Amino acid sequence: MSNYWPEQNFDTGKFHLQLHPYLAVPEDVIDPEALLQYGADFKLRFARAAPQTHPIGLMQLIFPQTSANENNLVGRWNVDKRDPTPDQTPMRNCMYGEPGETIAEHSQFYAGQPARHVSPTECWLIDTPRECSKRFDHGRLTSNTDTKFANYVVDTATGKVFDHGMVWGYHVVQNSKKLTEFEPVIVAPKESRLSQSNEHLDAIARFLKLTRDEVKSYIA
Repeated sequence: MSNYWPEQNFDTGKFHLQLHPYLAVPEDVIDPEALLQYGADFKLRFARAAPQTHPIGLMQLIFPQTSANENNLVGRWNVDKRDPTPDQTPMRNCMYGEPGETIAEHSQFYAGQPARHVSPTECWLIDTPRECSKRFDHGRLTSNTDTKFANYVVDTATGKVFDHGMVWGYHVVQNSKKLTEFEPVIVAPKESRLSQSNEHLDAIARFLKLTRDEVKSYIA
């Protein structure tokens, strides 16, 4: 039986999200080693009308409930990247993925595909996040599974980031009567403005070691 749930698609402004929710549930929730794994495989695309000359790419922020690396703070917004890419333009340092990076074989839908695409008229990223929880109390999941994402567009020529972005997320619901049944719940994308989101600004500032006002100066 596949751990993937039915594909979902969302459009918000010029963003399109193709999403494959992932959920691997324990057979025995009473077992002290019971483990719940949840996440998604997704492709996020931003497209704009031609003609354009400046290549654009995507930045991703994540609000996780488990830490993927030493730079990710649980329960706070983080730039979804291990370290800044060496670049003289700060916002380009925040772009998701690296040139030549591909998706690993664990993804049923995107294995072998580039993790990011940059071009003048469209850009996209592919991500396959997985989080795990072993926090069960007499079979009931007690951990917070609310995971959120925010995405913004970076002009790679000017080093500016577009103010308009989007936020979305997911969490897991356990059936209160049948404790071995779980369901992923997708929180549909909605518009976000970077200039009005102090938490997003602070996450970028912390990652780049800048002030909030310095980050604001790079908003187009």
